[in-house]
Amino acid sequence: MNFFDVTLAPPRADHILIAKYIVIVLSLMFVPYISTLFGSTLLSLIYSFRGKNENNPMFSRLSQDIADTLMGGWGMAIVMGMLPIFTLAACFAQMLYGAEVAIVQYMAVTLVAVVVSIVLAMWFKKSFNSREAHFTRHLGLGLLAIGAFHFAFFAFVSSVTVLTFPEKWPLITSAIPLTFDWNMVARLAHFITLTLAITGAAMIFYFFNWMGGKEGVEGEYRDYIRKLGGGLTLAFTVLQTLFFVWYVATLPEMAKSQDIYTLSVVSLAILWGITVMAYFLLANSELKYGTVIFSLVMVFLLIVLVNEHIARESSLSYQNYTLQKLSTELEEKIALDRAQRGGAVASIETGSEIYNAKCIACHRFDVKVVGPPYMSVLPKYKDDLASLKAFVLNPVKKNPEYPAMPNQGLKPHEAESVAMYLLQKYAEMSAEPAQ
Repeated sequence: MNFFDVTLAPPRADHILIAKYIVIVLSLMFVPYISTLFGSTLLSLIYSFRGKNENNPMFSRLSQDIADTLMGGWGMAIVMGMLPIFTLAACFAQMLYGAEVAIVQYMAVTLVAVVVSIVLAMWFKKSFNSREAHFTRHLGLGLLAIGAFHFAFFAFVSSVTVLTFPEKWPLITSAIPLTFDWNMVARLAHFITLTLAITGAAMIFYFFNWMGGKEGVEGEYRDYIRKLGGGLTLAFTVLQTLFFVWYVATLPEMAKSQDIYTLSVVSLAILWGITVMAYFLLANSELKYGTVIFSLVMVFLLIVLVNEHIARESSLSYQNYTLQKLSTELEEKIALDRAQRGGAVASIETGSEIYNAKCIACHRFDVKVVGPPYMSVLPKYKDDLASLKAFVLNPVKKNPEYPAMPNQGLKPHEAESVAMYLLQKYAEMSAEPAQ
């Protein structure tokens, strides 16, 4: 049982459905952001090193322009990079409630890795201000960020992949699922190539298409950025195609379905379209294709996420059945409780009325009447409303010095109201001497 299992109530069917949609939406936010941040950090590092090593001012300018244009700031880092992972952990915890998989632990490790990666990337971006004076530190921060990104990607991909292999859950004892299947290797390769394809498409879009393009990008510099962004998009889209086919082919049999194959064919068609447009952008300098390429990359990512959702649903069919059963039982319990209450809700006011009508004949708070004074018996029920409610509803003789309390024939909400009133009154009277 994980942290969320003991802190959150058992999920209802509508909660689980909402969680599944939230997973898709948050992934559509997180993956493009972290991909662009990784790719821009990598390119900035490469061209910063080349600019210094080859004494090339254009490369030095390009490295800083990429960082300034694509890496964003701290606000975006928190909203698009850190918060989605935490929320994904909560959603997966709801979807896998009671299952023998430590998904919250895996996502916690992923969150730490993502936070470290983002912090290092932001420090690397800031180090451009003192690059000339502290070039070694500048490169060191970049290399550390790239290394942290690779570990974060491994943690994220392995955590998501393990959800489609429920038969392996009892066998995993490490902090994150290690390489346990070829499908995980295929997903990791596909994810990394996807990050670089997204970076290339984002470079073209934000340098040339977004709000009229970046100012001051002209001539040879403009042509170089076009070739770099277009080349990245073309090369890694082709590689993506191979790794995507490998990923689909190595899915567990129980995760495969006709919908998976149909969406996979659509995905391959979109990748082909991106490849063709990237080629025309390179061959004919058609920068107008930048917006279409970037949009198609986002559509492809959405379809991949939906495909992943379908595969996960097929693999978790038994888990979904268990949660549906749990949800039905919870709804039946709520309905029964409402029926017993007659639609009424427990309240301190109702408890006060019942106390004055029934309880006061045998009980007082500070003196013995027929029954014991409340101040002597209520301490054991402090912070335990449920136990006191159960006793009021079905009294059991506990003290041989007093007669058994007769059953008052109260409804559940009435017994709860009395318990609420007694505990509040006890708390008030207990606090009086200290005032």
